[in-house]
Amino acid sequence: MSTLTGQSHVPPEENLPPGEYIPSPTILWMCALSIALTLGLSFWTFFNMQFRLAIAEPSDWGHIFVVPLIAVWFIWLNKDDITSKAFSPSWAGLGFIAFGILIFTIGSIGPKQLIHHLVRAGGVFWAVFGLMVLFTGWRGLRLMSFPLFYTFVFGVVITKRIMTPITNDLQDISARGAWFCLRLLGFDVDLAGNTLTLYRGLESFPLNVAEACSGMRMLVAFLALGTAMAYVGLSRSWQRILLVILGVPVAIFVNVLRVLTLGLLSQYDSNFVSGDFHTFVGLIWLIPAFLVFIFLMWIVRKLVVEVPVEHSTSQEVSRLRFTAPIVPRAVAAILVFIVGAATLRAAVVQYGVFLEKKTVPLRASLDTIPPGLGEWTQFGKEADYSDAIQESLGTNLFIDRNYVNDDDSVVGMSLHIAYYTGAIDDVPHIPERCWYASGLNQMTDGEVFPLELGQESWLPTKLSNEATGEAYRNTQVEHPVTGRIQTVNMPIGDMEIRVIVFENAKNPSIRTVGGYFFIANGRLTPSSFGVRNLAFDWTEEYAYYCKVQFSASYRVENNDDSYLIEYRNSVEELSKELLPQLMRCLPDWSEIENPPTESAN
Repeated sequence: MSTLTGQSHVPPEENLPPGEYIPSPTILWMCALSIALTLGLSFWTFFNMQFRLAIAEPSDWGHIFVVPLIAVWFIWLNKDDITSKAFSPSWAGLGFIAFGILIFTIGSIGPKQLIHHLVRAGGVFWAVFGLMVLFTGWRGLRLMSFPLFYTFVFGVVITKRIMTPITNDLQDISARGAWFCLRLLGFDVDLAGNTLTLYRGLESFPLNVAEACSGMRMLVAFLALGTAMAYVGLSRSWQRILLVILGVPVAIFVNVLRVLTLGLLSQYDSNFVSGDFHTFVGLIWLIPAFLVFIFLMWIVRKLVVEVPVEHSTSQEVSRLRFTAPIVPRAVAAILVFIVGAATLRAAVVQYGVFLEKKTVPLRASLDTIPPGLGEWTQFGKEADYSDAIQESLGTNLFIDRNYVNDDDSVVGMSLHIAYYTGAIDDVPHIPERCWYASGLNQMTDGEVFPLELGQESWLPTKLSNEATGEAYRNTQVEHPVTGRIQTVNMPIGDMEIRVIVFENAKNPSIRTVGGYFFIANGRLTPSSFGVRNLAFDWTEEYAYYCKVQFSASYRVENNDDSYLIEYRNSVEELSKELLPQLMRCLPDWSEIENPPTESAN
């Protein structure tokens, strides 16, 4: 009589305890591939965004492609313990999978405060957690918990909304640390915000510690490397935790030395602090940093006298064994994922949520904004930003010009316009942070002022903004090249500008005024926080925002603030001519909301 074993194939020479099974390699691979495919499709928006962000910012997030491979290597190193006993699958894993799908759904459709990439990452984590419990039981989860946590700690992209405050703090530490070291070495150096200025005779050599110099990349790399080395090289949990903690000050200190090196090199050639050489210096400093880290691991290991452990010399390779069939569990997990994915899709359609934002190209280049705007004329050439500054800005679609009025009594005005599109969660650059980094002291918290740009001449249209119900208004503008008159729709909302006053620490009589507003998805806001509510509205398929910033410097006597009136008048004069030209370049949001249909032939 023959026995039908189904999924299990037990070679006759193996004496397995009662109730244990060894699935055939074919069954194992089929189950693994089916689960992986279902998992990937169910959480497609998460994995797709991970891939897109890593490709877009490889220097920051390219490592997420390597982290899963390192986690697999951890599992391979522990294969003897993993295969030493049979796994006892637990149906409780289905509950964790369902919980993970619920978390992912909340991170996808709301509440609005919880719609976030990291919340969705938490859902994926719980789902994988559940798969481990479902197939390997609690013992398998315990053995493979570290690779799981390692993958989700270092393999998940952290959005700028969370990373920016941390990066800003690291910039401050790097700049102050480099300034302190240079002073110890006897250099004449000044620190204003995040800008180091070295003096050699009558010459000065400024070095701005931008986001790329913050050390965030080095810190993440060190923590990932340190955690891996601690797991492999140390046997006790407290030793591993201690080594990982020590990696933080090592990474920060080495980055201070990197900024110090760039500061010294800037005296000989300003090109040393930008481009490929800037990156090369960072790579060079990684070598002594790793040596220091290895030395620290040696010290931590010596804190405890280890008792030699006898390892088995047996060459026998154990196979994966289970105390229950795995095929029914694979089918059940696939069904849960399918039901969850279908439910999420239905909810996304029901609530009209878009988890990915499509890009919206400019209708015309910002460079086509004419150099002459009414009585204002461009003075000099546009600023040529380095690659590091452009990386900090996060876009190469910008103009940075100086305008002067034909009336010599009016000071010049700097105009900065930057365009961003397709972002799902971004942090706009504003003077409150950027100018502090340049060494200016903020004197006011920022006050919102209305702007009078002749809005009464804008003519109402029959199209309404879907978000507000307010009718679009349009005006006419002359194309600067063709001279053709165009009709452009103007943005929805109150025309307001946020104005902040800064003091030059080296010359307290100088006041630098910065004002800005944003045009986001066809609407206006003077707040960087308002951009999130407009451009990152989860019910809109497309996203763009444009920052318009005006800055000017005034000499002040006896704390006279009349310069603010002059500033606002200048902004109004310039904006009255600028805004129609800018809207000629920006996307027409009314067309995006109401795309033209093809006429029948």
